Amino acid sequence: KMTQNIKYRELSNETVVEISGNVSGFCGCSRGVCNTVVVGPNTIIEAPYFFEECPILQEVLLGENCSFRGDNIFAGCSSLKTLNASNGFRLVGNATFARCGFQELVIPKGTIIDGNYSFGNCKNIISVIIEDGVVISGDETFKDCLGLISVVIGNGVVISGHDSFLNCPRLIIIHIGNDVQIQGNRTFAQ
Repeated sequence: KMTQNIKYRELSNETVVEISGNVSGFCGCSRGVCNTVVVGPNTIIEAPYFFEECPILQEVLLGENCSFRGDNIFAGCSSLKTLNASNGFRLVGNATFARCGFQELVIPKGTIIDGNYSFGNCKNIISVIIEDGVVISGDETFKDCLGLISVVIGNGVVISGHDSFLNCPRLIIIHIGNDVQIQGNRTFAQ
């Protein structure tokens, strides 16, 4: 356990969790009062269920080249509305942000998503922007996002996972950039 890399700061009526360096085997929301998580650059979080179902987590701010390795790290954080990720973000593990409360989501340039159902069942999500050069190799990345209406896929994006937007019945606007490779089956199937 590397808990020395985790700091809690109390700010008026909220708690901010700051993470720098690599962390594993620790429940980040054990106090049940995490409003904001700030992850420093070049940080690796390698712990399944790290912030799973934290009831009041609203915001995750990620520095450049952060990696999450493990299943369900932020799954079920229904109050989580903001993911502000910098370039070079990497998800390895299943259901990392599944069942979260996002309404709009931007996947930054150079992100690699190598896990299944990463943003699955985010029922409130309306809009997804996938910036240039993103690689999605996991299956069912946005499956069951029932409120999803609009997807913008940037230039040079590779989607090799299957069923990426399966069961997104309201999805009616899809913009696909140049040099996009969609290799998975049933990418936009209903």
